[in-house]
Amino acid sequence: MRNAGYGSLICASMLATGLSACALPSAEHGANVEAAAQSDTPVAQPVFADISRPNILVILADDLGYPDVSAYNSGAYPTPNIDRLASTGVAFTNGYVAASVCAVSRAGLLTGRAPASFGFTYNITENRPADANAGIPTSVETIAERLQRQHYNTAAFGKWHLGTQAEYYPTNRGFDEFFGFLAGESIYADPDTPGLVTTPTKDGRKEIELRHGNHRLFEGAARQPVAIPHRYLTFEITGRTLDFIDRSADKHEPFFAYAAYNAPHWPLQVPQEYYDRVSHIKDPVRRTYVAMIAALDHDVGRLLDRLEERGLRDNTMIVFLSDNGCPDFLGFCDNSNPFGSGKFTYLEGGTRVPFILSWPAGLHRQGKVDTPVSSLDLAPTIMAAASPEGAPFTTDGENVVPMLAGDTMDNRDLFWSQAPVSAIRHGRYKLWHSQDWNETRLFDLAEDPWERTDVSARHPEIRATLQERLRDYNDTLPEPLWPLHGTRKVTIAGRETEWVH
Repeated sequence: MRNAGYGSLICASMLATGLSACALPSAEHGANVEAAAQSDTPVAQPVFADISRPNILVILADDLGYPDVSAYNSGAYPTPNIDRLASTGVAFTNGYVAASVCAVSRAGLLTGRAPASFGFTYNITENRPADANAGIPTSVETIAERLQRQHYNTAAFGKWHLGTQAEYYPTNRGFDEFFGFLAGESIYADPDTPGLVTTPTKDGRKEIELRHGNHRLFEGAARQPVAIPHRYLTFEITGRTLDFIDRSADKHEPFFAYAAYNAPHWPLQVPQEYYDRVSHIKDPVRRTYVAMIAALDHDVGRLLDRLEERGLRDNTMIVFLSDNGCPDFLGFCDNSNPFGSGKFTYLEGGTRVPFILSWPAGLHRQGKVDTPVSSLDLAPTIMAAASPEGAPFTTDGENVVPMLAGDTMDNRDLFWSQAPVSAIRHGRYKLWHSQDWNETRLFDLAEDPWERTDVSARHPEIRATLQERLRDYNDTLPEPLWPLHGTRKVTIAGRETEWVH
């Protein structure tokens, strides 16, 4: 962990990679991302415009699987608006989040620091006494707090899940405005809403309850409850974000909008219109999940259209990603893909997610990039763009723009740690370790993306090196601020692994 300064647009970090960029851009701006990825054209240098203080829009999906975005998987149901972002930017094929579960991942995204490095090691669960005071420590700054000091308008809409006490409330953590819910999940609308499809999942989860406690919707610094039982929440989050964009545009002030959708997280609820669009999917559970993604994709289009209408699109940096992978146990994930599921685990499908960056005025680049990046990279990347000469801050991420301009990110390690499970990726190799199982596995992701073959015996020196680095990293971590919920052995698409919560 180092202090990151931005005069050179390069942020130092303890995380690093052994792969180089392989994005192959298309011939013209806006071309299809698949064509860009398959081209034999040499990598082009991005063109940088004379820009300053871009708007920032982070669009965060919830439990969205890697193969469920068509920019990554041509066999998926089309997501044309998410793909619009990929066609005007970069789709990272090795884009990772900081943890395989909601709250921990979000803590990393909004701070730029490995969550376990400040004790945010485990998820926050509603109504568990040990979690009552859980949240991002006030000593750890968020992106929003840094951008406020740069005179950005800041707003968070949707799922918070980063603490329910007053000191953790969004308007006390750098956001001028907030609308959404504080807990880890909430319904999209009351089940009796006309035209709403509600589908039970396959694990026999409890009956859907009406909003209560911190599952309710709130807005503003006064934490005012909002009762809109029959409005579909995905659409409401978008509407609030659009209004914020308009008001910022009217004042000619830069903005940071954090649109944290709960889609397609449980419960499975979607307007009939979108359910009907995917009638070719016969399994009602999978069908509802995909329909929810279609509704989310529609609203990504609404956001892009409004930015274009207001003349803001070119100088708005947009990041689209999911907080973690798809939860296999609910029965709607695509397990035909090695990254199709894995929430709560450190299989690739738990932390490798759709991860797209688009900033037309600042980064004229299309295509896929194989270089591993992390959600921890977003804070330094955003701050490098918003305040190139700003004060340094502590981060575990790197500004990815120089890499996209041709710089290398060699010798980079990516770490994950939720004791008793931890992992490290370096280049093509990934080491997974379970402390309570006393088991360590080494995978060659280039040859074995399914992580089915332990190659420790074939590469003992690589195993030993990565094991030492992972052990040294874990030794730097403080005690968790609240206790582990539990672990269990699970099998996902034939792979036995450990589930951590």
